[in-house]
Amino acid sequence: MWLADALRLRGSSAVLVGLAFALLGTAPASAQWIPCLGDATTPNQPWTPPDLPTIPELISKDGKLRGTVLLADEQQRLAFKIPPGAAPSDSNTIRCAPQYVRVWKGVGATPALPASTGPYPDPMPGPTLRARVGDLVQLTFLNQINPTNFGSSIDRGDRATGSGCDETSVYPGKTGDTFPDCFHGSSTANIHFHGIHTNPGSTGDNVFLEIRPSLRKGGQPVVTEASVRGAFDAFFAQCERQLGTSVLGQWPRVWSDLPAAYRKLQQQQLTQYDNTPGVKKLWPVNAAQLERGDWPQYYIGAYPYCFRLPQFTGPFPPPAPAATTHHGGGPLGGQAPRALQMGQAPGTHWYHAHKHGSTAINVGNGMTGVFVIEGGYDDALNDFYGKGWTRTQPVLVINQIGVTPNLERGGGGQTDKGPNFSVNGRVRPVMTMAPGEVKLWRIANTAGRAGVFFTGIFAAGTQGPCYGAAAGFQWKQTAQDGVQLINDNYQASLSPALTMMAGNRVDLLVMAPTTPGTYSVCVQNMVDPSDLATQQKTTLFSVKVAGTPASGAASQFIGTAPPFPAFLADITDAEVTGTKKLVFRSTPPGGAPAAQHTIDGKKFDGEVGAVVLLNKVEEWQIVNETFAAPIAHPFHIHINPFQVTEIFDPNQTLTDSATGQTYNRYVFQKSDQKFPNQCVLDLNAPETWKPCGASGPGSNLLWRDVFPIPSGRQVSGTDAKGQPKTFNIPGYFKMRSRFVDYTGYYVLHCHILAHEDRGMMTVVQVAPRPSPYSHE
Repeated sequence: MWLADALRLRGSSAVLVGLAFALLGTAPASAQWIPCLGDATTPNQPWTPPDLPTIPELISKDGKLRGTVLLADEQQRLAFKIPPGAAPSDSNTIRCAPQYVRVWKGVGATPALPASTGPYPDPMPGPTLRARVGDLVQLTFLNQINPTNFGSSIDRGDRATGSGCDETSVYPGKTGDTFPDCFHGSSTANIHFHGIHTNPGSTGDNVFLEIRPSLRKGGQPVVTEASVRGAFDAFFAQCERQLGTSVLGQWPRVWSDLPAAYRKLQQQQLTQYDNTPGVKKLWPVNAAQLERGDWPQYYIGAYPYCFRLPQFTGPFPPPAPAATTHHGGGPLGGQAPRALQMGQAPGTHWYHAHKHGSTAINVGNGMTGVFVIEGGYDDALNDFYGKGWTRTQPVLVINQIGVTPNLERGGGGQTDKGPNFSVNGRVRPVMTMAPGEVKLWRIANTAGRAGVFFTGIFAAGTQGPCYGAAAGFQWKQTAQDGVQLINDNYQASLSPALTMMAGNRVDLLVMAPTTPGTYSVCVQNMVDPSDLATQQKTTLFSVKVAGTPASGAASQFIGTAPPFPAFLADITDAEVTGTKKLVFRSTPPGGAPAAQHTIDGKKFDGEVGAVVLLNKVEEWQIVNETFAAPIAHPFHIHINPFQVTEIFDPNQTLTDSATGQTYNRYVFQKSDQKFPNQCVLDLNAPETWKPCGASGPGSNLLWRDVFPIPSGRQVSGTDAKGQPKTFNIPGYFKMRSRFVDYTGYYVLHCHILAHEDRGMMTVVQVAPRPSPYSHE
């Protein structure tokens, strides 16, 4: 339990208060400890866990998800661990203080936000977006952040002179950080639609956009929903006409497709911004991009998102596209009809700000939200459980809310595990279920740092909430990363162990026990599987089982998984047309080079790191050459999901069923082979550094868009000449993906977002056709 006395303390210890904010980020001058949500109002009373709040929603109507997502700032009541470097635990001391944070809000979203119990609102994810496969997404994005509430986090970070790295760069030992691969520009934003299969350019899932806060007059933002409504209404109407002609239409293609009034306003606002002394000038960058026929990058105050969620209706496999077909935006233009190759998977997806340099702090502030895309998956569940049932089920947004990226592992009182997990903005909230009831839990781990390992659901024991008897809950997994499971996998998924790395999603059908009571959903915090040996279990949220017992379908698991989309058939060997290898590597602070996070030896510089031809299928080997500390970098790629076909984890351990002894799967001397299922690798033959007994990719593979790259291992041995040597053995996995339907540029990166901000990202280009040129 939390320490009630600590919760009731105020700022009587100036030393403690000063230390906490020195480590956790700059606090407003008036900051002080305040009562936490659920804190006792009378002495000697226990803390009361809050109810799980319902997140407001923006819902599609008549085939269009039309709404406004507002980015603003406010002082919220944030919870902090004391000391901040403590490992997550139910016994953590939690203190609360007001902090300025950047927040998403859905204009007109329902239901309304919960009423605050004090002078400051509590954190809440952005609005849940809810649409259906085939719908148009038409969102007005407004950035009304007041940069003066965040020191110099917008302008100093992008000044033409100076370091280029702003106040959020409090990473201890940050030697080697250079602009743009550092924390900067955290009041600039865009929206990345995580798991969405759509156009990666113009007004689609375009992560290269940089939308600055509205300029202000008299302290109020100049750009408002009302000021852009006319131009955006006209744009959305034109976008609907254009995208209605082809399921694969990519429109707008050029800047002149946007309304003239909006283009004029943007040029005026950007030019006015450029007149601020010392800032990097933005309009000349846009002008140069326009001269080349590219989509401009910088905007002020508002931006329209418009794209379709493509619905696959044809046979699979679809007709082979013509090799010379060009499709997409840019100076070539042109749109040739062709068949949709994949389509949008219905399921639990999510969104977050993705401006390079500020993803970690923005996600940490709570700028994340779920995007539920309905389709045949929901229809089948509703046919079984009742009309509209899926819309009544809980959306669970996991995050680690805070004000400073926390990166250091180990020494100096730091921990790389970050703040405690929250669910829908609350620390350890309570969900209610009826005895025997089945609910669909849509879970998204939107944390920017840590993975979540689910250890089970428990009654309280003598050692704490997570150390009692198993509570009798059962669960079956129905989807992974927004893609439903095929029926064979669903049938085999009764109460599985689950790991959700940062960015992963899981859908679970959960059946409550028939015995009333309050039970803890228990997890461990991890960035690598090796953490599980030392991390304590802690309560993610609780489930109160009470009321009238469920009956009928409400107390049963659906017998057969929803019908599986044909376009998600396994990728076969015959489909694969090319291969690539990408190497992720982190080096430690104080090393040479110091604290570098790279892909293929390069920090992000905007250059293309991987080129793929449109409608080709490739198999990539994703390698982890991080050896100084165990970090399983979560690999994430935009636009198209992938299937994992091979995994090599040199640190893998197994447990002997007879003795309970844990041992290494891989050894490097024949004399070390103590168990028959151990594999001997040759330190001097890297070609043997692969999974033993591998027999091909298998079938019924899960689709994902995030997967942890197994960390590397250092082994002492002797080289071919008999000399002592330390061998660095990388971990890796192989994945296959169909790079189909949409041309353009997008990114892949580590989903430990502080690594991405500091360089562990590269650009993917899907090209419409091979180059016609040669060099002789």
